[in-house]
Amino acid sequence: MQFSTIFLVAAAAAASVFSAPLQARGVDPGLVPDFGVQQGAGPDGFGNCIGLNNVKIPCSCPPNRQDFINSLNANVAAGHAINNPGVAVSFPTGGSKGEQQARIVALLVTLQNLHGPGVGCPAVSTVYGRLQQQINALP
Repeated sequence: MQFSTIFLVAAAAAASVFSAPLQARGVDPGLVPDFGVQQGAGPDGFGNCIGLNNVKIPCSCPPNRQDFINSLNANVAAGHAINNPGVAVSFPTGGSKGEQQARIVALLVTLQNLHGPGVGCPAVSTVYGRLQQQINALP
């Protein structure tokens, strides 16, 4: 009796594992730094706004955070930039220098290819370029 009970429990567990639909896990939003720049700041009347270091950026930059995370998730799931398929994208979750570098590259690639190859927001519309320099300076 005990053997058949164990067998039934094991069979039920296996069936539930194999019948559960697979769901793609998205990028942890906690690993996506804030942009550090407000969209539409300091418009000049010609479609330009102010980014880091007073550099002009499109007033549509940076994008809406959730739209950006959705694009990042799509790129990570595909393994490349959806709008620029020749550019590989990965988003490791660890804390090593290499993993942090890969994440920041994924963020920048997503940002700069939001609407097509090279059609997106410049790095100066966020603090991501500055973060990349800080990560690269780590030992």
